[in-house]
Amino acid sequence: MDDTPAWKMYERLVAAFEIEAADMDASVTPNASLIGSISGVRRQIDVLVDARWNADLERRIIFDAKRRNRKVDVKDVESFEGMMRDVRASRGVLVCTNGFTEGALRRAQQFIDVRIMDEEEALELDHAATDPCPHCVDQKRKQQGVVFWDGQFPLPYAAGWSIVFTGKCDVCRSFAFWCWDCGSKAVIPEGQSYECGCERRWFTEASDDEITFVVALEDGEVPLDRRPLR
Repeated sequence: MDDTPAWKMYERLVAAFEIEAADMDASVTPNASLIGSISGVRRQIDVLVDARWNADLERRIIFDAKRRNRKVDVKDVESFEGMMRDVRASRGVLVCTNGFTEGALRRAQQFIDVRIMDEEEALELDHAATDPCPHCVDQKRKQQGVVFWDGQFPLPYAAGWSIVFTGKCDVCRSFAFWCWDCGSKAVIPEGQSYECGCERRWFTEASDDEITFVVALEDGEVPLDRRPLR
């Protein structure tokens, strides 16, 4: 994968947004440079997306590709999240050309707004796939939450596989799923469950320090995503 030119990957990322930007006003800038609002230091961003869905709903999304020989670890994820805050990005995608550790994946899941993936996923993912959250319109700030679908999750069942998408609302933090077998799509607040057309039950479980999103299948339960307790 390392023989793929970096510019080619960024070109495909930009193309994914341009194709899906019909319902939004999106400014896509490869190799962008911004002055950090916290650090005051110039930050280099591989792909910068400023997207507006309507007059009151806009998000800044940044992409960063870690083209290195080792796997991305927890410190890399935390550093990326810090850059997101510095440039006021509400969503970040960290592309790892040589994979990532289990700890890095777990930490990225906890950040809510950080997506971590390998290069193959990055080239295939529809990064602009979003839906408004029906549960979290903040009347005071008039802020509508957005669910960014994080891509395909291969779900094992019986003798085959099923494809689902998972996501989290960036305002109320609720988990969401999109089942491609039956077409069901739902945002599930804490303490609630949902049965899709495939008769699979989607729900959350709380432990001492985190909330886990789970789907119940005929042969057992599969954890899909997690985030820390408030």
